[in-house]
Amino acid sequence: MIKLLKGDMEDKRAYKQMMKRVDALPKDYRFAFRKIQHYMFSVGPPGGDMTIFTDLTMFTDLVDLFEASAAEGRQVLDVTGSDVGKFCDEFMRAAATNTETLREKLNKEVMGKFNKEER
Repeated sequence: MIKLLKGDMEDKRAYKQMMKRVDALPKDYRFAFRKIQHYMFSVGPPGGDMTIFTDLTMFTDLVDLFEASAAEGRQVLDVTGSDVGKFCDEFMRAAATNTETLREKLNKEVMGKFNKEER
């Protein structure tokens, strides 16, 4: 039970830290991030695989992208393009593909180990 609560608290702490990074973004990037985040939560990922929301990796990747782009002096629409919804869909699709790749790798490694031990 304590592990469950502690894990939940760590997730909240990580989310708050990420949002502090968002708050430090230039105004246009901050606005875009919050709208994109709302869109992603509202629409959900293509294919409906909500597991990409179980950790913050996708959103921290977006913050990383926005921080780097802002540091380069790029405008937010230079990063997202004029079809921000399409950008969101592509971003979620890439995150889902990465999740599937990690899932496949995990399964392959675990099955490989146990198949070797059974011989």
